[in-house]
Amino acid sequence: MKPPSSFVSRALAFAKIAILMGIVFWLICTFPKKNWDALVEQDKNWFLLGQAFAIVLVAHLFSFWRWQILVQAIGVSFTLLEAIRLGFLGTLLNLVSVGSVGGDVFKAIEAARKAEKKRAEVVASVLVDRALGLLALLMVACIGLSIAPSLSPTLRWIWIGATAFTCVGLTVLAMIVVFGHRIPLVWVNRIPFVGHTLHRVAHACMVFQGRPMLVVELLGASLMVHVCFTIACALISNSLYAVPPSIAEHFMAIPPAMAAATLPLTPGGVGVQEMAIDNLFRELPNLPSDFSGLIVAGVLRGLLICVSLIGAAYYFTGIGEKNAYPGNRA
Repeated sequence: MKPPSSFVSRALAFAKIAILMGIVFWLICTFPKKNWDALVEQDKNWFLLGQAFAIVLVAHLFSFWRWQILVQAIGVSFTLLEAIRLGFLGTLLNLVSVGSVGGDVFKAIEAARKAEKKRAEVVASVLVDRALGLLALLMVACIGLSIAPSLSPTLRWIWIGATAFTCVGLTVLAMIVVFGHRIPLVWVNRIPFVGHTLHRVAHACMVFQGRPMLVVELLGASLMVHVCFTIACALISNSLYAVPPSIAEHFMAIPPAMAAATLPLTPGGVGVQEMAIDNLFRELPNLPSDFSGLIVAGVLRGLLICVSLIGAAYYFTGIGEKNAYPGNRA
């Protein structure tokens, strides 16, 4: 008779596989049938689709590398392999959690479980990492809409909002870099029950004080993530349509739509992102009559699922897990 530990491990492995297959089945079922039929019948350039998949994968790797830099900046030894492993966990669970960022909660829990002495700081790093990613996404949206020769009323309001939030975010970062050492955090430690933990989280958020190059490095990586996603969508459009929207028009529609997908409205932002992409493309003045933003968004979702499946295999095999945390630096 096998020991209980062996039975439990096998049961957990089976449960993980069952959950993974359930996720894929649920995501496929959510795609509208009429759009699915149109996608199947559409002529495709598989070479361009392969390039789009590669760029989506590169975008994920950029985001994982960004998180590794941030975790190391707060004083925790963290390998790139482990950042990729846990990053893929978050990507997989983002597809079924509330909004497109809910998987970060599980990633934070898993990372904190192994960080030992700096668990609060590691959890804070996940939140800061996501905030930086959202700020960079708004920056790309702002720039993409700024270069447009004309904007519809809807796109103009989006441009105003993206510009405002971008200015606020960059101002806060600049203040932390310049004046972070003067911000009093002692009072946070006095809050009953949770003060000590909140103080450590707030302290982790001050990682940028006096380190402008760290901000530049992380924002640069974040910008690359969203530029890659937008270029991937442009490649998808070119693989499906003879006369697709231009790359500039993709930068007008894709970044704001992906920002909308972060809202906690549906699991993984499914439906929200697709409808946002479709509606924002419709705001473009010279959109080809046969172009469907919903089909492009559906293919992008399919590529995200494929990347998540690769990530699931990477995570469940435990690559990068051993000795990922050799210790926490002082």
